Amino acid sequence: MFRLSLALLLSVFLAGCLKEEKVGLSYHAYNHTDEHIVSIVINGEGGILDAGAHGEGGGVCCVVLPQKWRPGLMATIKWQPEGDWLKDEQGREVIRDGKKVLVRAPWKERTVEVPKYGSEMGIFFIHFFPNDEVKVLVNTYGASSPQHPLPHPYGIKRES
Repeated sequence: MFRLSLALLLSVFLAGCLKEEKVGLSYHAYNHTDEHIVSIVINGEGGILDAGAHGEGGGVCCVVLPQKWRPGLMATIKWQPEGDWLKDEQGREVIRDGKKVLVRAPWKERTVEVPKYGSEMGIFFIHFFPNDEVKVLVNTYGASSPQHPLPHPYGIKRES
């Protein structure tokens, strides 16, 4: 009985040691598409982040990630492009109660792998590319830096 109690106590202790330590990071988006993005959600968290077509948006908190990267780490990115004005059969914008009627665009979603990151985490960057391609990375440098592996949507020449 003593051995069983000791084994149970030891397993509870070890289970507590195996929990991942988490950290919250700000996120920043780079939009390489012709669509204006009005809202982004990462792993079910987030909110409004305005990333114009071929532009950027950022400084929003927070994305929660393990402090230590592990293989197979994934992130689910949902985003909503800007909608369009409702139009009648003749292609004219519909006015109701003195206001144009906005038709919201449907949400899009991709689950992508989070590339390896080190102990100095920085910011969670999201890059939106044409055809709903999404890439993410954790880096201390923005896209105008040569240490950022993905391009800047403005086509800014990177400093060497």
